[in-house]
Amino acid sequence: MCKSFLGIKLFLSSIMAISILEPIHAQVQKDQFEISWRASENYNGKDNLDLVLVLKNTKNKTVQLDRGDIWFNTIFPLVEKKDSKFELSDKNGNLFCIRFADGTQLKAKDSIVMIYASKYPIVNVSTVPNGFYYQDRVDHSKHYNIPLQAAKIKGTAADQNLFWEKLYDKIQARDQASDSKLILPTPKSIQQKKGQLTLQGAVSYRVDEAFYTEIANLNEFALQFSGISFTEGGEDALLKIVKKAGYGKEAYGLEIDGQGIRMEASTGTGIFYALQTVRSLLTVSDFKATSIQLPFVSIQDEPRYGYRGLMLDIARNFRGKESMLKYLDLMSYYKLNTFHFHFIDDEGWRIAIPSFPELTEVGANRSAMFHNGSTIQPAYGSGAGPTKGHYLTRQDFIEILRYAKQRHITVVPEIETPGHARASIKAMEARYHRYMKEGNKAEAEKYLLHDFDDKSVYSSAQYFNDNIMNPALPSVYAFLGVVLDDFKQMYRDAGLTLEKVSLGGDEVPNGVWEKSPKIMELMRKENFKTVYEVWPYYIQKINELCHARGLQMAGWEEMGMVNQGKGMDVNPTLKNGNIQLDVWNNLVGGGQEDLAYRLANAGYETVYISANNNYFDMAWSTNFDEPGLKWASYADLYQSYTFLPEHFFSTIEYSINGAKFPKGHFNNSVRLTEEGRKNLVGIKGGLWAETIQTVERTDYMLFPRLFALAERAWSPRKDYEDDNAFSLTAFDKDYSQFINKVGNNELKKIAATVKFRLPAVGLKEIEGKLHAKAEYPGFAIYYTTDGRMPTAASAKYNAPIALKKGQVATFVTVGEDGRTSLPTVFTK
Repeated sequence: MCKSFLGIKLFLSSIMAISILEPIHAQVQKDQFEISWRASENYNGKDNLDLVLVLKNTKNKTVQLDRGDIWFNTIFPLVEKKDSKFELSDKNGNLFCIRFADGTQLKAKDSIVMIYASKYPIVNVSTVPNGFYYQDRVDHSKHYNIPLQAAKIKGTAADQNLFWEKLYDKIQARDQASDSKLILPTPKSIQQKKGQLTLQGAVSYRVDEAFYTEIANLNEFALQFSGISFTEGGEDALLKIVKKAGYGKEAYGLEIDGQGIRMEASTGTGIFYALQTVRSLLTVSDFKATSIQLPFVSIQDEPRYGYRGLMLDIARNFRGKESMLKYLDLMSYYKLNTFHFHFIDDEGWRIAIPSFPELTEVGANRSAMFHNGSTIQPAYGSGAGPTKGHYLTRQDFIEILRYAKQRHITVVPEIETPGHARASIKAMEARYHRYMKEGNKAEAEKYLLHDFDDKSVYSSAQYFNDNIMNPALPSVYAFLGVVLDDFKQMYRDAGLTLEKVSLGGDEVPNGVWEKSPKIMELMRKENFKTVYEVWPYYIQKINELCHARGLQMAGWEEMGMVNQGKGMDVNPTLKNGNIQLDVWNNLVGGGQEDLAYRLANAGYETVYISANNNYFDMAWSTNFDEPGLKWASYADLYQSYTFLPEHFFSTIEYSINGAKFPKGHFNNSVRLTEEGRKNLVGIKGGLWAETIQTVERTDYMLFPRLFALAERAWSPRKDYEDDNAFSLTAFDKDYSQFINKVGNNELKKIAATVKFRLPAVGLKEIEGKLHAKAEYPGFAIYYTTDGRMPTAASAKYNAPIALKKGQVATFVTVGEDGRTSLPTVFTK
């Protein structure tokens, strides 16, 4: 709760006067308030970060503000404040509370203005505060969400014009080819021949009995067509699916000629990917056509990497089973084969574990009632809640596993430990208190995850001070053992075997465990000289826990690192522990740009998840309307495509942050050795969900950037991937062919189910006329000059336009479903 505030006292006569003229509400009503937010007049995003909240009383009667508090979330921490009107205090994890001074009233239809400061600039719509709610100080069950109106922070018209001009120049410079990739991702070997195969009417097929398991996928593919049908045939079938020895696990051959279509592979996985290649050859209109033409091609294909992954976070903001099934389909279309499922974090435990119902009863429920320990606190705009039921049931997860298996995707669950564990800790604390009330201390402590006597002071990446498990407690390992066993059983019930699990291991902050009596006792027992030695001890313990259950442990890069007093560095002692490291930290300018290579070179099995390129929660650009964060980098589609897994430094100067450094700045950074190349088993992208509150926003952040990940993960190394002989011209030509395929073909094929990001419009005035270009092709540009937002009914851009001085033009691209891109506004 907010601490009480002893502020100014109003004179009794004033109170009496108000009472006579206008009765004061004893209780705040559900729709009592509205809140507006804006930057202050002095805000400049640098040395003045003052912001303004305005609380309005929407009712016709005066209300006492000192009977309740206003709570809200914000991505960035705020400066705590106390003045004569209110106190603003940080309540952990960027949950903030406004408590009004005793006696403070708000008259009917009146407002109170509160000025406060952020510790970091507000960069876009995702960094505006959210989740406002009112809560009664005495009766906590009385709480109401408060609607928010937020004003955008925008520069001058000249600043905006310059932004759109720079975008136009980038689009122009990168446009180096008019042709398109034929298939996405690009096959290892492809020969396009003269001629086309026509499919119409009933298309006969014949499937080798070894591949009957792929019949369901073939049927699903066939059902997408409305103009042709597929029927089982004999030796002369037009589509032949043949088993042939000698292909790799995921490899296939595909021949399309005058005789028909022949797919061959040694495994069902290969056949599945051959089917996806045929899908990539099609246009969106083919699925409705009565006659389809496929080019004659001869393809021999296999992936560059065996691990091609996507990490989705549903812990921070929950998305349910149906959306997960959709993304599994999309992954399979583009030959991604590993789904890294992040459903556990500080802000939520999103999967039912039969042995511990508290994990979802408490850990999946965010609400204003968190004070009593029955829920966890609101986060990321969840408001007063509750969010009860925001988790996957056991059956949901089993269905996801089976769905993924049919599409040749492995699901790797992540259980965050020891950091990012607040939801787990609070759930097990609720269990502890339940058993203590029953007088059963032994059962209460059996799975406890933290030391009540720990006085360590720390702040995590998301600004929590109580989110780290205590490695000195045997109950931590008992808890993890039970959770792992429950996961193994769910996989068995899905007809699968759990082989790999991620146990997190990232972002344990400085200061943790330093004042824990239990840790001090462990250090004496193990003869540790510093608290830093607790970290590799913990990693070894949980790795043994996994090995005992026949599991390979995966985790974030810190699992392969150790702090010896000078910061985290590669730990050579665990390289033979069969640990897979997911390496994200290559922040340009952060000093760890070569970390993935150093860990792979040291012998660790490494999966490269480049935060600089493939963290899809990063904002596309500095446009205030673009959602997402920017702590790693801004990342448009070009930035994602510049990721060269084995030659990261080849393109670093062309990345958003790399361009800030002089040429040669990274010459001494470690490069990947031949031995390290063997240990780099794959790449993946990730979408963290702090700013992702809907499935539509998930779509927007993933697409089209996911296509760049798919191309890099599957396709063979390009000639320009060379630190010593990188060619920007060759790269830009390849990128042009890539976006031509994406914009003209692939986005249209997923448009029925995916609300992808539409291309923004770059503008530049040349010789008195305004020229427009879309970021990627395939979408018409529309505009207005009367201040209204353009739609498909507005004027269509076909040629440069002239504007009069003072005139404002607004441009958008429009999708086939009528959606519009973020607007581009130009002022003459």
